[in-house]
Amino acid sequence: MMGKIYYLFMFLLCMFMGSNVKAQSLPYVLNPASGYGKINDQLYDFSIGELTVVQTFQAGNNTLTQGFLQPFLIIQTSADVAIVNNIITPNADGKNDFFLIKGLEKYPNNKLTIFDRGGRLIFSTSNYQNNWDGYFNGKPLSEDTYYYMLDLGMDGSIKGFISVLYKK
Repeated sequence: MMGKIYYLFMFLLCMFMGSNVKAQSLPYVLNPASGYGKINDQLYDFSIGELTVVQTFQAGNNTLTQGFLQPFLIIQTSADVAIVNNIITPNADGKNDFFLIKGLEKYPNNKLTIFDRGGRLIFSTSNYQNNWDGYFNGKPLSEDTYYYMLDLGMDGSIKGFISVLYKK
């Protein structure tokens, strides 16, 4: 949940005849179109989308249920790293021979994992040093697309793909 700033604007208008209800004490459930929700002040991870807010409570002898659809905005803060190349050509020509990520020196506790199309682990290391060359167990991988996840700790993670190609 770190790295996300939530802006959730809710406007609630209640009108009761002869009864007062303190809005701060009302239970509520937030049901986002995707992602998780918020139940009675417990905030869970949301996805960008729309939010349905439903409240049901007693005011004297009356039960009030109301709901509305409210768009909301999530701003994802991004780590200060840049994927230099997502295509590597490990042929020792000095160009695109390694998967390069700029700015990793600011995240010494980073962890990089790379998977093949079938989800099998191809490469995993902590404190990545821009040294993955498209090899697995000392042998060159086949030309294909591979998927990576770069964990930056408290600053979140970055996911993407890498294509391994061999120039002929």
